[in-house]
Amino acid sequence: MMKSKYIIDVDTGVDDAQALMLALSRPDVDVIAITCVAGNVPVDQVVLNTLKILTVWGRLDIPVFRGASSAMVVEGFTATHYHGKDGLGDADLDIAVSRDQAQKEHAVSAIIRLVNENPGEITLVALAPLTNIALALRQDPALGEKLKSITVMGGNTQGRGNVLPCAEFNFAVDPDAAFVVLSEMGRNLTVVPWEVNLTAATGQPWDFYDKWVETDTPKGRFMKAIVKLPAYRQRIERKMPIYRSCDLNAMLTVVDPSLVSSTSDVYATVELAGKYTRGMMVVDWDGLIGKKANITLVNAINTKLAQPLLEDMLL
Repeated sequence: MMKSKYIIDVDTGVDDAQALMLALSRPDVDVIAITCVAGNVPVDQVVLNTLKILTVWGRLDIPVFRGASSAMVVEGFTATHYHGKDGLGDADLDIAVSRDQAQKEHAVSAIIRLVNENPGEITLVALAPLTNIALALRQDPALGEKLKSITVMGGNTQGRGNVLPCAEFNFAVDPDAAFVVLSEMGRNLTVVPWEVNLTAATGQPWDFYDKWVETDTPKGRFMKAIVKLPAYRQRIERKMPIYRSCDLNAMLTVVDPSLVSSTSDVYATVELAGKYTRGMMVVDWDGLIGKKANITLVNAINTKLAQPLLEDMLL
């Protein structure tokens, strides 16, 4: 089987963890590197969380690279209120790992090196604030031309934020990096925005979730432990009718593009100066800015069709 080469850039909280689990379960995916960046939790914790996942999956052969510890310009913030202080739901995980197990090379350098060693072959999946990607672009402006594709989970299309009034978390943590990536990637850039995840078609019914988390395997027990806190936030506190995992949804669109039912090629940028709108993705739906499309925007996906993939990733 021909395998696709992936670099996955993460700020490993629970949803990043699930996205990694999915990628690691796919026989047609070769994860050649995981790069870590500050976001949901500080970058050193991201590294530890990523190593824990690889330990459970028996994949410590995959190199893990520590990347940027802060946003490019203004200090960012975390999402420990949702993912737990450790990023993995504050679950009591007896998994011994050390940051020494990560590579010495910086994530930005690793991204540039691997893409140049494999021109046209690498799918880059960015599930975190875009600091590492923007820094790589600034060092190698032709990076986007050498990628097979890049998919970004982040941004918003309707001015509706989830951590700020008008900004989605990944873009809000480092708006300057998001601006650089949208402005300079050049081509093959797909964005899976926040609003896509608000529809019923991009979540799992609780009856499926209840069976899914009871998968009696080491992988299933690991996921059940880490997802308990965010699932409680969704089901009990917010009374959401479905279980939602944004990074997992984004990864699903990459491993199975048939799940995507609608896209738009549009020009988009990121607001950097607004008092209330800094970090908001601005989509030029009607071509008023007069610039050619720079992203493919995912408008709709149906992740219920992916339930067999979700079941398989815990076996």
